[in-house]
Amino acid sequence: MATRIRFAPNRVVLSGVAVFLVLFVLFHSFEPRKRAWSCKTLSSCLGGNHPPTYKHWDGVPLDLAVGKNEKTLSDGTVFYHQRIVNTNPDVLIQVLTRDAHSWSADFRSTPRTVYDFIDMIVSTDLDLTRVSLGLMTATRDEFEAAKKAVMPLPFARVALFYRENDGGGPAAEIPYEDRHRDEVQRKRRGAIAGARNYLMARSLQDEKHVIWVDADIVEFSKGVVQKMIEHAEKRDDVGIVTALCVQTITPNYDKNAWSINKQVPLLMGPVGDGDLKTAADKLVETRTYIDEIIKGTNDDDLLPLDSVGGTILYIKASVVRQGINFPTSYVVGTTWSHEGWVGIESEGICYMLSQLDGGGGCFVLGGSHHVRHADWS
Repeated sequence: MATRIRFAPNRVVLSGVAVFLVLFVLFHSFEPRKRAWSCKTLSSCLGGNHPPTYKHWDGVPLDLAVGKNEKTLSDGTVFYHQRIVNTNPDVLIQVLTRDAHSWSADFRSTPRTVYDFIDMIVSTDLDLTRVSLGLMTATRDEFEAAKKAVMPLPFARVALFYRENDGGGPAAEIPYEDRHRDEVQRKRRGAIAGARNYLMARSLQDEKHVIWVDADIVEFSKGVVQKMIEHAEKRDDVGIVTALCVQTITPNYDKNAWSINKQVPLLMGPVGDGDLKTAADKLVETRTYIDEIIKGTNDDDLLPLDSVGGTILYIKASVVRQGINFPTSYVVGTTWSHEGWVGIESEGICYMLSQLDGGGGCFVLGGSHHVRHADWS
């Protein structure tokens, strides 16, 4: 008589769960949209990280006419332009990427892609027929991926730029894994400033609001973008606005946003050639970062800053048209014989704004407004 094989119920259940998890991981790792699969939290691990739904399709005409064009510019940059006919966007969102690594990843998550970034923009609940997108990358693969990623959504205008090898600039000489080393920061941040200025000059048309978002930002708090725009439209003295940037284990990730201690005489007057390093060190010792500045504030508050970071950065387009951009060198304390001692890239834009008549100032959103940086970058 044949022996009947019996399976313990718990073994069957465990086997079924294991098969389900393997198939689930494979699907989310290789699904067509190539979004990052996350197991950072229990909810996301069990399938709670579905892409956000775009909620403004009712306002998009069925006979949507989209013009597309791709060409090589005089400096060798490849430019792809896409525009919905008869739209008038007032918000320009901008992002720089070097290659696929730029999008980063979260803990227990697969690497992010441009699709994740586009989904994050959708999560803001902005009407995309009022939004332009400007993106620049240094690799052809990312350029092509970006073109595909924007096609299903009704962005009023899209401007994509491909500059091979960072346009041959100094950033191209810095290996990706060395980008945070102290000795390359002057060169790296100067190159980033130049790239930001290039993209902003090439992309901005008649929009009123420019919003920079770093490629490795993975999450916006609800309404953070709308609140920036609201403050800028209500107050003439608001030229630039940022928000707190957090990381899973870091309450304040972006240390480029701070307020200077105006009670330190060395920092408020001319700095002699022999005191440049002393002044820079004193600034680091005495400045106040935004996690301290916003303590005890509410979501409607706006607090002044002397320097901002670029993780999320609102700039009123009118000040850009008057010449405000990202300094490519240390601008504070510059003389004919040498550059200054602080104020490169985003850390110098508030100083430049302060010298513009009617340009307003730099601010940070108070209360709970924030963006979240990826765990790994």
